[in-house]
Amino acid sequence: MFGLGVAELVLVLALVLLAFGWGRLPQLGNNVRQAIRNFKLMAQGGDETDVTPTTPDATEQKESRHVR
Repeated sequence: MFGLGVAELVLVLALVLLAFGWGRLPQLGNNVRQAIRNFKLMAQGGDETDVTPTTPDATEQKESRHVR
């Protein structure tokens, strides 16, 4: 596995535990999984989100008046 032996894998695991702590490992795993999923979606070009700014409607402009 990538030319790493058991001793090296144990050392890497110990460093990860030392850096992040036992309680944050599930959160770290979820973040990595979400990042991989987002990368795959962007690589496929699917689920593109339109971020074009829109102008507010006339009704929204009337509701947002500030009282002076």
